[in-house]
Amino acid sequence: MKVSHLRWGVMGAADIARTQVIPAIQTSVNGSVVALASRDPAKARDYARALGIPRVVESYEALLADVGVDAIYIPLPNSMHAEWAMRAAEAGKAVLCEKPLATTAKMAEMISDAFSRHGVALMEGFMYRFHPQHRRVHELIAQGAIGQVREVRAHLSVNLMNPPDPANVRLQPALGGGALLDMGCYAVNIARMIFACEPTHASAIWIVDSHFDVDIATTGILEFPNGCSASVSCSFMAGGQGTYTVIGTEGSIEVPRAILPGMGTRVPQALVVLVDADGNRREEIFPPVNQYCLMIEAFASAVLNKRTMPFTTDDAVANARVLDALASAARTHQRVNVS
Repeated sequence: MKVSHLRWGVMGAADIARTQVIPAIQTSVNGSVVALASRDPAKARDYARALGIPRVVESYEALLADVGVDAIYIPLPNSMHAEWAMRAAEAGKAVLCEKPLATTAKMAEMISDAFSRHGVALMEGFMYRFHPQHRRVHELIAQGAIGQVREVRAHLSVNLMNPPDPANVRLQPALGGGALLDMGCYAVNIARMIFACEPTHASAIWIVDSHFDVDIATTGILEFPNGCSASVSCSFMAGGQGTYTVIGTEGSIEVPRAILPGMGTRVPQALVVLVDADGNRREEIFPPVNQYCLMIEAFASAVLNKRTMPFTTDDAVANARVLDALASAARTHQRVNVS
């Protein structure tokens, strides 16, 4: 008998889980959250009641041992992804892990090897990739709407420093904090998505907060084959949200609401802007969709039907290598070979 419903367990009650991913799972056509694990069971029970989750288990280990759970969603701090993802693989649980998959490429490779060894499905949770606006960008590029693509500019920022919250995991180095890992991973992923290949070299500068000892802004240049390049930037000191521009020999494509198109109530629609060589602009507006739900349903469909994930662990490892190279370039003030 074909199984058509994925039973999810959620590891931790982070904001992204409570506000976005758990509601997306609960409204998906092929899954539901059946158990929530937290280090604070009392708080977890309150969340579970509010979100319609039937069970709370008092440890992550218990969640992995639960025979009523098919897949695990991991929204833990970055430094904890590797340990709990690999333990989930050992327990035979499919995993959707928040980005970045790991704090270093070496750890990402270890995670990938563990899931391959145990024959278990894994995907990194870049929800933005499931929004139809990016498919439209690829269509425009394939149609030659802007000629040959030469450059990508990608940016994500959220102002966390006015004033900063010391309890925020993004500002804690021991938990894998910092703008590059938390937000730069999106900008890097976008550049790699558009060029559909890997950069060869990276250069970068960053601002490291002397109190928190994490980077709070990073700007990098990625060199791609055939003379192409990407500028990628991220910041905890600005409020530019997520945007990217693809520049070609005959025009450009702007995606001003690239990562969180539903942010705010005034402009919930996604938008793709085609700019020709004379500066004429043509806007295409997309109706609101829940990109988290689209990601959840795609993941569950792949698990239930034993198909390859929409985005493989090789992609996650490659993204981590670029992040490593940017960090190394920023620390050493040197141009770094990505490989």
